[in-house]
Amino acid sequence: MRLEPLTGFARQPRRIVRERKAASHKDSAKNPKRLGRANGPIVAPGLPPGITYNAGMPPVGSVREQAAEALGEARLRGLYDEDFWTWARQQAEALRRRDLAAVDWENLIEEVDDLGRSQERAWTSYCKNVLSHLLKIEHSESREACTHWRSEIWTWRDEMHDEHMENPGMKAKFPEMLAKAWRKGRRIAVNKLAGSGRLVRRQLRIWEARIPEECPYNLIDVIAYDPYQKRARLRNVLPERDVWPPDVARALNQDLGEDYPVRNRSREPDRG
Repeated sequence: MRLEPLTGFARQPRRIVRERKAASHKDSAKNPKRLGRANGPIVAPGLPPGITYNAGMPPVGSVREQAAEALGEARLRGLYDEDFWTWARQQAEALRRRDLAAVDWENLIEEVDDLGRSQERAWTSYCKNVLSHLLKIEHSESREACTHWRSEIWTWRDEMHDEHMENPGMKAKFPEMLAKAWRKGRRIAVNKLAGSGRLVRRQLRIWEARIPEECPYNLIDVIAYDPYQKRARLRNVLPERDVWPPDVARALNQDLGEDYPVRNRSREPDRG
């Protein structure tokens, strides 16, 4: 049996194909029922998730363009999870070229936002260590340990000052960050003061009751400078070595024979 050649399927010029596609899209927009549903998005079969026809609305680009865009986004998401270094390099290059279509916006926004949070975490971590050491100096009877704790407090205060100078707008959140650091630093100090010997559960209850839930230290007594001064002046101001909360100053004077000033009231920062 001889098969006759099919007719009417000869390859059409690209111009005619484009015109027919445009007419088909226009007709589909006017008559959404032809797409299979009168309302709502129509999923194109065989295409990646997210490629849809929206009934009643003009199409945005060709199906092939939408598919390519979805696949490109999927590749970017995979690269972000599997090879962050390469992803970051590609994103930087795309931004330099002003190639907005190649930017992984969702993940890039998250990373930029996290940059600010990472500075907060660094400052809060230093502050947490300072607070735990201040509590241990105030309540511990170990003179040798007090000397070590004091030295570490000086170092961490300098680190906190550096973070502030590099991120001056962060000072607006200092009260909130101090409260967060206090909760962590208090817990560390309670565990340390309770020790690890016998009756440790009893000691934990005693120290939990003795140390207040809210931070009793003023911000300046913790970081040892006024963070609300003008920025130009702050550049020349370093944390002071002889600034301590009153009870901590008394403990240092008694245990180490120092003569740190003991103020009746902690200094309040000037926010003017």
